Amino acid sequence: MGFEERLRRIRAPAAVPDANAAVSPPDGPSLTERLRRISTGRVTPAPVATGTPDESALAVALGAALLCPGVLCLERRLDPRLRHGRVLLGSSHRLVHLPWTPVPPVGWISAAHPPTAQPLSPWLCLDTETSGLAGGTGTWAFLTGLLRPDGAGWCLRQYLLTRLDAESAYLERVAAELAPPACLLTYNGRTFDAPLLATRFRLAARPDPLTALPHLDLLAPTRRAFARAWPDCRLATAESRLLGVHRDGDLPGSAAPAAWLGWLRRGETGPLAACLRHNRADLLSLAGLLPVLDAVYRDPAAFGADCRAVAAAHLAHGDQPLALRILTANRRGLDAPGLHDLARLHRRAGDWGSALGIWQDLAARGDLQARAALARFYEHRGGDLARAMEFTVTLPPGPERERRRDRLRAKLQRGGGGQQIELSIDIRHDGV
Repeated sequence: MGFEERLRRIRAPAAVPDANAAVSPPDGPSLTERLRRISTGRVTPAPVATGTPDESALAVALGAALLCPGVLCLERRLDPRLRHGRVLLGSSHRLVHLPWTPVPPVGWISAAHPPTAQPLSPWLCLDTETSGLAGGTGTWAFLTGLLRPDGAGWCLRQYLLTRLDAESAYLERVAAELAPPACLLTYNGRTFDAPLLATRFRLAARPDPLTALPHLDLLAPTRRAFARAWPDCRLATAESRLLGVHRDGDLPGSAAPAAWLGWLRRGETGPLAACLRHNRADLLSLAGLLPVLDAVYRDPAAFGADCRAVAAAHLAHGDQPLALRILTANRRGLDAPGLHDLARLHRRAGDWGSALGIWQDLAARGDLQARAALARFYEHRGGDLARAMEFTVTLPPGPERERRRDRLRAKLQRGGGGQQIELSIDIRHDGV
């Protein structure tokens, strides 16, 4: 096309549309409308060709109650004799003594919340299903499952968001459940479920009720006890190894976003029902893991847990007798660092004989840390300077060894007759 032709087309008057012609609707909302929706955190789903999904039919299919347009609640009472894998869920009602104090999510295990023997009760198990696993302001928590003790049994409530414009009413129902004095129980909830719900409450201009609840995330004690023994510490691994639960035909959590979108766009109910079953199984696993982890932290060897890590957890939270009992009962399976932990606990308890026996065994294997401990013992408590020198000169060369050796040499010389002993030790062990 030449320059003159292009110029002629530019100067030509614009065509006037025919008023009788059919006008195609715009492809989507205007830029102004899209920006408004983003700023308010609300996005209205695009209309689907099949029409608006029938919420009443969904409620009937799920056995749920339609609380208001866009919000369903499935409620069940569970028998206390219900088993989940090998665990009788009725045993989860009792208080446990895990060495993790449940505290608000904003201050997990902080000095402001010292350990207590009895966590707050009742427990409130919480698990969410979301529109994505990445988190952030664009992720919706469309299903919130809650399981709490109810008399001798359990009460299960699952709140389902079926329309995006009903999120405010949905969050109102969820917030009513999250009231003190309940203690929140989750699995990886401290880094996923709680922050996600906090974001949704904030976008809806509502206060976050989770900040008022103590929070015990079971991933922390599970990871500490089994990180060295298991390939991973996912909930599926924990429930299969500790509860004997193996889910057949379960909808994976990664498929939850597609299940929810299938309902919003096409009114599909089957995947959404599977999503509720998956959420229910997660909640039952939370209730079952609580007493089992309590048993793990009382007898870690019986479950193949890391005895040293479990003992360290008890010691960090002030229970030195239990830490000592665990390491003593499992002494044969301890490695060198674990044996040093045990010797240290014996020393703190004033049992120097047991500590000395451990150090001597380790020193005979060439353990330098044990030799240093024996050198300190014989110099400061055993009163045997010659033995202290014997262990000192076997330590690696360095300023610390030289200071110790000079100090012992001076003490031996002041004691009289010690120089000959010290020199013979130098020749025999030091190689100088």
